[in-house]
Amino acid sequence: MDEKVILQHLKGGSREALSLLWQAHSANVLNLAFRMMKDRDEAEDILMDVFVQAPKAVQGFRGESALGTWLYRLTVNACLMKLRAQKRHRELEEEKLDVIIEEVLGKDDAKNEHFDAELLEKGLAELPAETRSMLWLKDAEDLDVKDLAEIYKMPEGTIKARLSRARHFVMNYLKERKNHA
Repeated sequence: MDEKVILQHLKGGSREALSLLWQAHSANVLNLAFRMMKDRDEAEDILMDVFVQAPKAVQGFRGESALGTWLYRLTVNACLMKLRAQKRHRELEEEKLDVIIEEVLGKDDAKNEHFDAELLEKGLAELPAETRSMLWLKDAEDLDVKDLAEIYKMPEGTIKARLSRARHFVMNYLKERKNHA
């Protein structure tokens, strides 16, 4: 069945359309949730949450992107909410800290033996949660700006500006703290 037809039937409350959506996208949703949560049980919970909320959430979906992209956005949002609630986002940031360090500081400074990873973590913690997650998804998960724009429902220029401001904030944070040490 065509995506537009599935969308139309899904908005009409069709269980068959929801079943088709499940068949087409549940594996991708589960994989993404597992990548973000690093826990199979939590990923399965997210999968179920996304498909339970899909019939209601689809009412606000205008069909400007693919159904898969829309489910991806629902999945990322569900994962981020769960991570915030469990405060596990700090653990995930630590796992990807090297990548984030290189993106924020550049490869040369990141390899500097005098680099203070704990100070960087504090600087990242100063960012608003949404900006921190955006930086994490861009740098650690290697999502492109277009995907981030769809996930956060913002123009690409806004995403680029927020990422740039976040990196500059962290760099300035590190410089200020290093100078006062």
